Amino acid sequence: MIQIVNVSQNWAIGKQGRLLIHIPADMRRFRELTSGKVCIMGSTTLESFPRMAPLKNRVNIVLIDDEKKIRPESLAAEAADRAAGQMTELIYVRTPEEALLRAGAYPKDDVFVIGGASIYRLFLPWCDTCLVTHNDFPSDGADTFYPDLDATGEWRMTEQGAPNDFEGTEYRYCRYERI
Repeated sequence: MIQIVNVSQNWAIGKQGRLLIHIPADMRRFRELTSGKVCIMGSTTLESFPRMAPLKNRVNIVLIDDEKKIRPESLAAEAADRAAGQMTELIYVRTPEEALLRAGAYPKDDVFVIGGASIYRLFLPWCDTCLVTHNDFPSDGADTFYPDLDATGEWRMTEQGAPNDFEGTEYRYCRYERI
């Protein structure tokens, strides 16, 4: 499995339930890499999407701890996508083991863990690759962090892309592999 994440300074990923920065080119890259694939996420991540709609043309596996977190809006969006010919699928699961079982039906390089923070930490032991967009956006007030892969001793950066710029924020795409 692969984790995909955008991190600011100090591996910060969010503040008050929102991303710290939206970089359009990074969002396009995310869509390109995950389209037609499987995305594992938590219910809060699903709820953060416009209309609480699952990601189009993907198998969306959503880990929930309570049946009340099944959103009618998400189910309606899935049905609308399918009626429009999209290959969107929304699967709610109650345990990490059930998520892994469902994802196990697909090649491991087609399975992406996309957040939030607790989901990243929970599934990191099963991942061999992390696609990390590092940016220098200030992380002041951040309250959500991704594990610092550089400090764990379990990961090695195997690729580091050229720097890019978005409105004064420098960012680069990096690939980490489990050692």
